[in-house]
Amino acid sequence: TDIWRSFVAQRIAWTCGWHLLFHQSTVRQARNEHRLILDFEDEVSGYLHNNQIYEALKAAPLKNGIEFLGENLLTCYTVLVAMNLIGEAELPLLTAWLADIEMLQNKVATR
Repeated sequence: TDIWRSFVAQRIAWTCGWHLLFHQSTVRQARNEHRLILDFEDEVSGYLHNNQIYEALKAAPLKNGIEFLGENLLTCYTVLVAMNLIGEAELPLLTAWLADIEMLQNKVATR
């Protein structure tokens, strides 16, 4: 999922005129044990269809501005679902996460 998230983040950044910077890790992650071949199998579609993913996200009708981040996230993830790269079950999870973020923002704003 981190690969798909990076595609989405980059697409939204382009729309908003933002730049990306990559650098070495600043944290150490304690991860669960992985079966590398299964991880590879899950990621092959991204490698094989990288250009199609790029073109589909590029064609997505995103809106410029920080106030449209949630809407843009849903648009991009809907594209990835339509391409069968991620499951449709991801959309209600994203919607719930966005609602939680909005609730937290409202709590901070009313303090």
